[in-house]
Amino acid sequence: MAERNSCTQQHATTTAVFEPQVHYYRIGYRPSQGQSTLLPQFTLKGLWMKALTFYTGLTVVVTAEKG
Repeated sequence: MAERNSCTQQHATTTAVFEPQVHYYRIGYRPSQGQSTLLPQFTLKGLWMKALTFYTGLTVVVTAEKG
């Protein structure tokens, strides 16, 4: 018989499984604000970023590759 203060329950550890999702973005141009040079840009946004622990002020490193 188990003692009065003993714990007979076992706790299973669970790990969240990340399912990759694809997000498509289109390259556009930055508003020119009177400048003659058009600069390409794209913006990442969405609640999915928050779910992946992106937050305001986070430093992000972007590696550019040809492709």
